[in-house]
Order: sequence, then structure tokens, then C-alpha cells
Amino acid sequence: MKTLQWNMEEVFYFPSEVGVPSENGTVKVKAGFTENRTDDAVRLTGIYHIAANVDFAEGQRQDVLPEETVYVDDVELDGQSGYFEYAVPLYVDLPPEVTQPLKVEATDVQTATDENGAFKVSWCVTCSYDDAVAEAEIEEEAVEDKATAQHSAEATQTEAFDQKHQASQEVAVYDSSSLTTKDDVLSYIATLPDEWTSTTFRSNDVFVQQES
Repeated sequence: MKTLQWNMEEVFYFPSEVGVPSENGTVKVKAGFTENRTDDAVRLTGIYHIAANVDFAEGQRQDVLPEETVYVDDVELDGQSGYFEYAVPLYVDLPPEVTQPLKVEATDVQTATDENGAFKVSWCVTCSYDDAVAEAEIEEEAVEDKATAQHSAEATQTEAFDQKHQASQEVAVYDSSSLTTKDDVLSYIATLPDEWTSTTFRSNDVFVQQES
């Protein structure tokens, strides 16, 4: 699982007769979107839906509102508590390697107010998706590495077996006529390599009948 993150923020102002927002309140942000895939990017288009319950108090907000702010004139009041909704455009391009299914959610929603009557809402957007392609490539590389290591090990074992088999096939060649005594035989045996085994055999007496 992989994640991509980015931050969002909106500043709201309300009608003077409503009052100014206080620190008390609850805000929920939910992302809704559709996706369009191209060779260059994964484009998400939709909205961040904001639903807010805010407490208001008597006070004055500034008369001239900053340009990049949202003026909310539709607030449902119940005493000093107010409720409003707002849709923030969602429009973002993600890297083309982002695979389906993907999940986009708003997390870590924070609110703040100031002396000018502003109500700021900020949140973090987390996009999570399965990195299936990368995992498949890693798994394929692991299988290839394992097969290579196994092949190398088998080749080494085969080479060692061939050397051992070749050594077992070697025969000591000597001229038996040159070994005339028991000491000569023992001396010859002492010069044989360690992998050769010497065994003493007892000769049978053979009677040869002389022709008349």
C-alpha cells in the first residue's frame, strides 16, 4: 500500500447579524470524486464536502473581506449554534502509476478563528492505493534471483561431483615386476593419494601339472 498526501485550507466569513464564530464547533470534510486516466496522469475531479457546526458570539467582523475567502450567507441558526455546508472543488492530477482501487479521504481536520471574524478550516488529504505493479516486479525479481542462485548451486554441485567421480575412476598403474619384496609394496602404497584405498588380497595357490 502506498500513499500520497496534500493539504487544503478555506477561510469563511459570515453575515454581521450572525456574529463571529468561536472556537467551539465540529467540522467534517468528505471527499467525493471521479477519475479519468490518461497516459500522463490520473485526474481526479470532484468536491470536498464541508459540514460544520459552529458556535457564534456577539462581535464585529471586518467590513472589507479578503479576496480569497468564502462568504457564507446561508447559516442555519439554533440559538447561538449555527450549521452550514460548503463544497470546495477537488481537482488534482496524480502520477500515472497510481493503480486502482484508490481511496481519497480528508484527515486531521483543524479549525481556527481570529479577531476579524474569520473561521479557518484546514485538512490533510490522503490518497492510498495498492502498488500491485511494483510488488509484482519485486516478486518477479526475487524469483529470478532465487532461480539464478539455485542454478549456480546446482552447477557447483555438479562440478564437484564430476571431479569426485573422475578421481574415483583413476587407477594406479605400476609395473608389478619392479616390486620384488614386501617392503617395496609397502613403499608404493605409501605414495598413493589419500582418496585411493588399498586392500590386501591373498593369492590362491594354483597347482600346475607338468606335462610328461
